[in-house]
Amino acid sequence: MNKDTVVVVTGGTVEESVLSMLMGQYKGAYVIGVDRGLDTLEKFKIKPDLAVGDFDSASEQTKIAYENFEHVIKLNPMKDYTDTHVAVEQALLRRPSQIILVGATGTRFDHMQGNLALLKLCRMSGIEAVIYDSHNKIRMIDRMLTLYKKTQYGKYISLIPYSDTVKGINLTGFLYNLQDATMIKEETLGISNEMREEECRITIEDGYLLVMETKD
Repeated sequence: MNKDTVVVVTGGTVEESVLSMLMGQYKGAYVIGVDRGLDTLEKFKIKPDLAVGDFDSASEQTKIAYENFEHVIKLNPMKDYTDTHVAVEQALLRRPSQIILVGATGTRFDHMQGNLALLKLCRMSGIEAVIYDSHNKIRMIDRMLTLYKKTQYGKYISLIPYSDTVKGINLTGFLYNLQDATMIKEETLGISNEMREEECRITIEDGYLLVMETKD
């Protein structure tokens, strides 16, 4: 088993092409299915290592299938945190090098905002977390990130402050570079940049910065 990666499949939109790509790229990863995300895993015949949820959004067939599953954390629907939050905490306990979240975006903008916050939770724990869907690859950084044109996920690179202020931002290799810049939440300075060179680097001195690679 690939102990360095945990793949969390939760209840938002999950495209077969994305899930197939990630399961191929991270073959042997520890897989956590979260509530309706278990329906997705059942559909594509992927057996999770752990099931998490209150099962309020999973199908009846999935509820029956996981009723006696050996590794399941059944949550009370009257709870403080989302199912995905609990799943990410379980992932963090394994101390992986990275956590991949699939189904973390979709029509529920409230859940998506909560899942962006989980990127910070992982970053504060010293672990990289990445949200994937068919259009976006989303990360959060607090120090440095190097991007390579040959492996870029989408044409556009958008930088969005997650903390109120992000200071000491340096961008090299981009169409629009920056030196010792400051970004605040109320501005859109970092939206829709592009990679100009084969290797691009982002560094920051203070704060948390969302890095989004987008295809459209």
